[in-house]
Amino acid sequence: MDESVFLQQLALHIKARYPLFFIETPDEDWIVQAVKTDFEKTADVELVDAIDPSLLNATTPKQRIVLLSGATPDTWTQYARALMKHARLTRAMTTLILLGESWAAIPDASTLPPILRAPLPSPQARETIAQVALGLAVRDPKKLARITFASAGMTRTQLYRALSKSSVLRRENPAFDDWENFIVNEKKSLMGRHSTLEIIDDDATLDDVGGAESLKIWLRQRSAAFSSYARDFGLESPKGVLLVGIQGCGKSLIAKAIASEWHFPLLRLDLSAVFAGNVGNPDAALSRALDVADAMAPAVIWCDEIEKSFSQDADPTTKRLLGHLLNWLQERRSQSFFVATANDVQALPPELIRKGRFDETFFVDLPDQNAREQIFAIHLKRRKRDPELYDCAALAEFADHFSGAEIEQVVLAALFAAFNNKRELSQDDLFDAIQDTTPLYKQREDDIKRLREWAGERTRAADQNAKLLDFFK
Repeated sequence: MDESVFLQQLALHIKARYPLFFIETPDEDWIVQAVKTDFEKTADVELVDAIDPSLLNATTPKQRIVLLSGATPDTWTQYARALMKHARLTRAMTTLILLGESWAAIPDASTLPPILRAPLPSPQARETIAQVALGLAVRDPKKLARITFASAGMTRTQLYRALSKSSVLRRENPAFDDWENFIVNEKKSLMGRHSTLEIIDDDATLDDVGGAESLKIWLRQRSAAFSSYARDFGLESPKGVLLVGIQGCGKSLIAKAIASEWHFPLLRLDLSAVFAGNVGNPDAALSRALDVADAMAPAVIWCDEIEKSFSQDADPTTKRLLGHLLNWLQERRSQSFFVATANDVQALPPELIRKGRFDETFFVDLPDQNAREQIFAIHLKRRKRDPELYDCAALAEFADHFSGAEIEQVVLAALFAAFNNKRELSQDDLFDAIQDTTPLYKQREDDIKRLREWAGERTRAADQNAKLLDFFK
């Protein structure tokens, strides 16, 4: 919901003389100002920090609008009897608006009056805040636009305070001009406290992913699909992708690479923090996280091993949160691309993998000969070795059924052996490391075959070479 739609709903509730409703917001000032601007000529508007039950039903010559600042679920508990009595009125002379960060923690939410959720500031609002906070310090429209983009996902209060701090730095050091990075770092600090969302800095690209050629083509075809040109062409923004497959085959790396490839910020959604309740009520925590994700769009939202949070035998709270996430996946209009990874796909609830939740479900299998050769070259190059000096094809053939993660550990083990013997890495070091490694495939061959059989009927192969999948159908 954008600000104009929210303000229309707010005005409609007031004009309809709703006796009581809630507004969930981290920023109160702009809402109070909007109500005063729109209604101070037709109603008595006042901001209070405590409830006086005796005045709720008092007779007044014209409509009275009371905004309660800093309200919490405890406010409802403390004054529940008086508030519920007031809420039952058909048309009240006094409209009471409770302003608070979350009302989801109230035990019996079914008894609550309407709840409106205020949106985070739009790009236009953030630009206005930046102009007010920075004044003449930033006159370049392009620089102002970059500051506006960098601040996506911040509340009005957070943004104004961050810009005020940057203004102090500018006054103390006139050469200071790194506004964008300052805002990004402030945002990272704030999100670190949020716990459910984390900005991930990673320069991995699709070239760092061995194999998965079919998936790479699919992603590169959609790299420009978030533009206005795509909208004019009749395309909707891509929604997301579900990556299922064998552990250690690069699903998380692919999620990071998508963000780098598209030049989008990468946000990791930590569902374990949501369920733990460390950041408040789980429903409210998930709602806030998805609101921030929408506000930061275009962005890649990454949820790793999603099956650990949502399973088919979930409890009522988990099912409710799953419903919330599914509704967001289905109905969102923001340009946020959701990447979920899963190892134990049979534990996933069917409604999560139903068509329409994600644009596509890809199966990331163990790398084939060609992909293993690429992965050896990638990890050798990453560790300052020229892949041309090693027979990567022979290494790949010897490391049959190895995952990408296992190949990385082979390269590391070989490097440690060479370092310990005070000599350069050799081909034999790599062969010895392969020989000493027992791949996951040998330990869980039956499980992997069952996963391949499941994937062959329900997913698209991430790599063009799907011979193994075809063999196990």
